[in-house]
Amino acid sequence: MSQFKGAKIAYVVFALVIFSLVANIVYLGMTGKHLISDSDIKAFAKSRGKVETVEYATRGEIYTSDNEIVASNVQKFKLIAIVSDKRPGYGDKKAHVVNVTDTANKIAPILGMDPVSMAQKMQEAIDTGKYQVEFGTHGNNLSANQKKEIEQTGLTGLEFEEANSRNYPLGDFCSYIIGYAKNMEKNGVKGLVGEMGLEAIYDEILAGKNGYKVYQKDAKGFILPNGVLKQKDAVDGQDIYLTLNSSLQRDLDHLLTKEAGEAGANKASAVIMEAKTGKILALSNYPSFNPNDRKINDYKNFFFDTAYECGSVFKSFVYASSIESGLYNGSTLYESGKYDYGGSRPIRDHNNGAGWGSISYDEGFYRSSNVAICNLLEKGYTNRDELIETYEKLGFFQSSTIDGFDSSSGVALYKRDKSRAAYLTTGFGQGSTVTMVQLLRAYSVFANDGKMVEPYLVDRIVNKENNEVTYNGKTKYSEKIFSSSTVSRIRDLLKGVVSESMGTAKKFALDNGVQIIGKTGTGQMVGENGTYSSTNYTKSFAGMAPYEDPQIITIVVFQGPDNNTTDHQANIIKNIVPSALSVISSYNASNNEILAEEYRLDSYINQSVNYVKAKLESKTLNVQIIGNGSTVIEQFPEAKSKITKNDRVFIKTESSDISIPNFIGWSRKDVLTFGSLSGLNITIDGNNGLVANQSLPEGSIMHSGDALIITLQ
Repeated sequence: MSQFKGAKIAYVVFALVIFSLVANIVYLGMTGKHLISDSDIKAFAKSRGKVETVEYATRGEIYTSDNEIVASNVQKFKLIAIVSDKRPGYGDKKAHVVNVTDTANKIAPILGMDPVSMAQKMQEAIDTGKYQVEFGTHGNNLSANQKKEIEQTGLTGLEFEEANSRNYPLGDFCSYIIGYAKNMEKNGVKGLVGEMGLEAIYDEILAGKNGYKVYQKDAKGFILPNGVLKQKDAVDGQDIYLTLNSSLQRDLDHLLTKEAGEAGANKASAVIMEAKTGKILALSNYPSFNPNDRKINDYKNFFFDTAYECGSVFKSFVYASSIESGLYNGSTLYESGKYDYGGSRPIRDHNNGAGWGSISYDEGFYRSSNVAICNLLEKGYTNRDELIETYEKLGFFQSSTIDGFDSSSGVALYKRDKSRAAYLTTGFGQGSTVTMVQLLRAYSVFANDGKMVEPYLVDRIVNKENNEVTYNGKTKYSEKIFSSSTVSRIRDLLKGVVSESMGTAKKFALDNGVQIIGKTGTGQMVGENGTYSSTNYTKSFAGMAPYEDPQIITIVVFQGPDNNTTDHQANIIKNIVPSALSVISSYNASNNEILAEEYRLDSYINQSVNYVKAKLESKTLNVQIIGNGSTVIEQFPEAKSKITKNDRVFIKTESSDISIPNFIGWSRKDVLTFGSLSGLNITIDGNNGLVANQSLPEGSIMHSGDALIITLQ
């Protein structure tokens, strides 16, 4: 009987098991979940028990040339309190907040939060059935020390979400160039993303590449021991080193903010560049911002983005073109004051058209005379086509890109307005517009023997894992635009603007005995009604130092009312230029590649023609002999002039018999130089291009005074 009863019980148990299995299968089919554990078997099967996590790359950092860190990563944490008692613990240990009051009393002081408020926040979450709760600004951006303090309390249910935050330890430091990065989602992954400046331009290089890990988990979502199935390591971002000098940049930021603020300027910008290399040593905009709090009123980078009527700083290039053409005579007199070109009103000099009587063109430059420019442009001292071509060679009215920063092109008014007024006013910096970066690059032509140097900001990019340099910034020169003699003449004129009694830049003279040279400019600003304002101006100074061999180029621009603007700009120059020269001196380094390409001419007078020719050709120079003699009696360029390979050097001999070279492909400038040294009467047919034809064949013997016709293509 007892055996029968036992079998009956076993049968019932077996039936219950079978029923449970069937019920679980039916329930699983309907819901995808286990009947007893409520585990999501369907989801588990779909994912095959795997979970993938992102392995975040560390963002690269940004440094100055002297290794000051400008943009760095700071590890931050967000506190999360798990308040639901449904969260499974580990053995006897709970995994949620057990005592709300006790937790708040211990944790709130660490967060700088009121314990009562913290306790209420957790209790409200429990009462409404929430799983977890966060604590707003108090619980975000916690430091590693705060995290450690919280962990040392031993309280349960407290977890942390880790995130890297971008920190700018120098605060407002060249902020429009550095820009900023912030935590946001990109391509479905949350992390630091560059939104402005170099942070945005070089975002991919700085960000690196995230990796991942794939884990095996159980049905409840717990990762199994040794459960890593697959992983790919993150590749950290690369570090960027700038050309900026930290102390010089700090000084310039401070000076610009102080002086522009006191002058009541609406906007201002200042830059210092190493003249021989193009390295930008400091660059400031006003007003600026601190990238840590990003209170930005204007996202426009004045240096690159703003095209404006620069005023008389533009006159240097008209004078240079006139000198280069061989048509300029600085001692020639003209009548200053007004220039009647047939418009509704004459063009006037800046002293309300009163002028200074009959003065020389040199003095007109020192005084910044608009009438001098008009005369140079229309009285046979310049060639219009050559001048416009020079504007283009200098990079004016064209967009460009420097280290990812796109520069505004500006507007050449004379291209869309064919009137005399548009051409004339462009010559003294009105009507047409330029950018600061265009002016900086163009003025470098007077510091580099007629060649422009391209400004740059990124010195190198370094792979932080192996210290491999993956990118090097390089000095880049343009073609030779002006001759050595033209450059020397312009530097003399720029010196006079500062040192002559009537010069407009007397206030910019340095107090340390170093001779600075430069040009001032005042441009009228267009008001909201589309007409020129009578109260707001753009005031500029473009300068170089020292005069003998410029090592730095600087430009300062203020926009707004003229409240002793010149005095405030001069204060910046007087303070920053000596510091910049000191920085250059301390570098005590030269670019070997540039040195290898440059050559300084000796004096070859009274030396053998064959010896001089062989010596110069060994330097990859193009030697042109004038006359069939054996001894050098004259040379061009003159001794001590710096030239580069493939430049043409003219050697004149004592012979009166001149063998005509093949001029095909020569420039107009070189033909004029040959004519001046040889004494030949050369007529040039055409204004632009290279030589396409000559009236006599190569090898013809001519003498001083003989006529020759050259045709340009």
